Amino acid sequence: MSLTTRQARLAEEWATAARCTVQFLIRRVAQSLRDQVFDDWERDGMPEVEECRGARGKHPTSVTLTLRPQFAADLAKIHDPLGILGLARAMGPAYRARFQEAFDVALAKAKIQTTNEGDEQ
Repeated sequence: MSLTTRQARLAEEWATAARCTVQFLIRRVAQSLRDQVFDDWERDGMPEVEECRGARGKHPTSVTLTLRPQFAADLAKIHDPLGILGLARAMGPAYRARFQEAFDVALAKAKIQTTNEGDEQ
């Protein structure tokens, strides 16, 4: 997981106020999103998301997500049928896309201003 330039600046303010690291905030938001995303994917299927090469941003942080075994097998049949790509690589772009949205929501709940005129995404 990583943050956009705008999110990184706001997350730094949030982390300072919360007396933790930005990486802790990223992990916390990513983990809290897990069950909702997995439920959505079981119901609707995992979306195909195209990521621009080099689109990842600031504060890259590793996040471990444990999948229920049958759910993982079902996803692998669809998104990695030959077992070459690896399920984590197949699901990464879709999870990162949901994470970006969830992080903005978390910033808003933390009462961190989420938009500034002229900001880059």
